Amino acid sequence: MFKIRFHLFPYILMFLSVFLIGKVHGAEVENLLLNGGFEDGIMTPWNTYGNVTATVVKDLQKANVPEKPVEGSFCLNIKVNVKGANFWASGLQHAGHTFKKGEKYTLSAFLKCKEKTLQINFKPELGQDPWPGYGERAFTMTDTWTEYSTTTPIFANNVNPATITFHIAYEAAEFWVDGVRFYVGDYVAPNFGGKPKSVNPKDKITGTWGNLKLN
Repeated sequence: MFKIRFHLFPYILMFLSVFLIGKVHGAEVENLLLNGGFEDGIMTPWNTYGNVTATVVKDLQKANVPEKPVEGSFCLNIKVNVKGANFWASGLQHAGHTFKKGEKYTLSAFLKCKEKTLQINFKPELGQDPWPGYGERAFTMTDTWTEYSTTTPIFANNVNPATITFHIAYEAAEFWVDGVRFYVGDYVAPNFGGKPKSVNPKDKITGTWGNLKLN
């Protein structure tokens, strides 16, 4: 009996290794944003400022490239009614956070514009004057769903109040947002939406840093 168990031992170890690796790679990170995918069917606790109209929708009406929401049944439609005097004149925000000392965070979001291309600025920031940003980056979205991500430095001190801000006043335009995630650590691919094509988060492609595009 002992010999049989001994001979099986390498196979048992192999099985456990494959199982545990699968668990690690399939593990989901904790999204620190409530209603990050707008699956509550409402915007709360998100808010906008500036000359913007925002609506949670099921259908991406009049999109140049017809697509469904990336995560679940809903996504957020945003219409920037006028170009701002500066790109931060209008924005989408998720407030009420604390960036903790010793941690770094990644902000990821799926975006697509109605047509052509459109710029957007990601800014995890102190939610009060002088509004310093951490890992702030500008991206150029296209008319197909693509995930864009930026990672903050490691925080030397707590930052409170902290806000997740997207500056969107580059142009008068219409676009959609879905699957927004804010989580501890480096970029992790999401566990939703088709069979995504992953791109190295350190690569720069068409002005993006770390993106993932759905086929």
